[in-house]
Amino acid sequence: MQNTFSTQANGSLPVGSVISYAGDLSVPANRQSLAAAGWLVCDGTSYSQSEYPSLYAAIGAANGGNATSFNVPDLRDRFIRGRNGQTPNGDPDAGSRVAAAPGGATGNNVGSLQSAATALPTSNVLTVATSGTHTHTVSHLTSDMHEAWCGSTYSMARWSAPADTDTDGAHSHTLSGYDSATIPVNTALYFVIKASEPQTANGSTPAGVLAGFAGALTVPADFWLNCDGMSYGTTRFPNLNAMISYNYGGDGVSVFNVPDLRGNFLRGTNHSTGRDPDASKRHEANTGGAIGDATGSAQGYATGKPANLQAGSAGAHTHNIAKVPHDDHHAAWGASGPAAYNCMEWTDATTTSTANGDHTHSIIGGDKETRPANVYLDLLIANDNLGSAPPIGSILAIGADTTNFSNLAILLEMGWLPCNGGKLSKSDPKYAALYAVIGDTYGSVPLQFMLPDLRGYFVAGAGGQSKTGTVLQHSTTGAPVVPITTSTDGNHLHSIPNIPTDTHTIDVVAGVDLAENNPTATPTSQDGSHTHTLSGGDSESRPMNVYVDYVIRYA
Repeated sequence: MQNTFSTQANGSLPVGSVISYAGDLSVPANRQSLAAAGWLVCDGTSYSQSEYPSLYAAIGAANGGNATSFNVPDLRDRFIRGRNGQTPNGDPDAGSRVAAAPGGATGNNVGSLQSAATALPTSNVLTVATSGTHTHTVSHLTSDMHEAWCGSTYSMARWSAPADTDTDGAHSHTLSGYDSATIPVNTALYFVIKASEPQTANGSTPAGVLAGFAGALTVPADFWLNCDGMSYGTTRFPNLNAMISYNYGGDGVSVFNVPDLRGNFLRGTNHSTGRDPDASKRHEANTGGAIGDATGSAQGYATGKPANLQAGSAGAHTHNIAKVPHDDHHAAWGASGPAAYNCMEWTDATTTSTANGDHTHSIIGGDKETRPANVYLDLLIANDNLGSAPPIGSILAIGADTTNFSNLAILLEMGWLPCNGGKLSKSDPKYAALYAVIGDTYGSVPLQFMLPDLRGYFVAGAGGQSKTGTVLQHSTTGAPVVPITTSTDGNHLHSIPNIPTDTHTIDVVAGVDLAENNPTATPTSQDGSHTHTLSGGDSESRPMNVYVDYVIRYA
């Protein structure tokens, strides 16, 4: 189906929409220019209800506020997550979300905030190496001996060879060496919110673009649909179907699905960049949808192993060892030869076990999923081409495959370019307005500037610790709220030298103190501190996500 490229004169991004912006809004002049166009930075600022009545009417106090003021979302260093709603397979912690600012929404509502979490890996489990060598000490053992005379009366501990402990020693370890936070690969961009309608509409926006909405939403605005996975007839929204095809599901003939982004994060389609190591394993988001490295495919969360993750050196425990002497007896001096026996001389010294104890543990604990810090928004999709557009330099997710030639032709005609790192001439008047906004932020070569490259990346909010355009090329894995530890197993044994295994009866006459035989078990010292190396982990840390492409307005 071909996009007819007709536009809806009244169609626009509704007030309260949240999108990305490629310009550097740390520069006051740039902020002022954007504000004059009716857009504000999503930095949590509080505004008077009377200053932006339309925006307050749209989003209320979902992001914080009081009787006279309200907050815009604070998306600095945070990610957008589609509100979970009633889907059973989305956010497992939806009910425990907190207010992003005083007076804001909590729980399964737009505006609520959620901290990062780290679950156990899903496909390549963490394993503990079968190391853990350590020793224990045992009291009243000696390497000395004495020849005692053969007589009658007392059973004394006779000299012996090494013996093994029992196989107790269950213990656990804590894990350390996590990164500072759980963050997927990403590019930092400012998030901005539409605060008012411009006096004069300009530009156009293609069907299939996605926008967040920062307030409680009962019914989407005209020309917009909820991203809830619903199916529609292809003739009802022909331009939308032409752009997104059956990427998100459908029968391939007369019915197509819109994306289901409830509980999901957005990720730029990999498009063979190698930034998504599991691109080929992605599954369809709905029946009939795209799989693999294709726009519309879905992916569950994963947890990569931090480079410095290690098991703690705690793990003290004891073992029982049979027939360790615990008493002494005064026995006669013996004689040499066949009438004498080698018995153990009593001592208060200790003997160290062999350095054995190799064993392993299973890994337990962790949160319910792996995710970065995020704020809920309702995610919407434009059901037709719109007769207005956000400012030049704005970035929108789109459910279309921008590598498709017919889609690309429509995008270019409407003033949009794919965010694929392409190079544009600095001197070409067609791109002058865009270059004035983004400059060389995303790279440059002689006489050319580069577009943002969002293929394979998530989008993180700039304006906090990250500057516009900075890229995190390797995901990080922070410590979970529910600690990940080893299980309390690890049974193993040690060999203890000089353990009595036989006795001999001798006369009681004035002489030396010999070790009296002990038929019961004796615990070793509570030593055994050791560590293990860890292996495993998924190929990256990421939240559950759906592929989209990104486009930037240039004209």
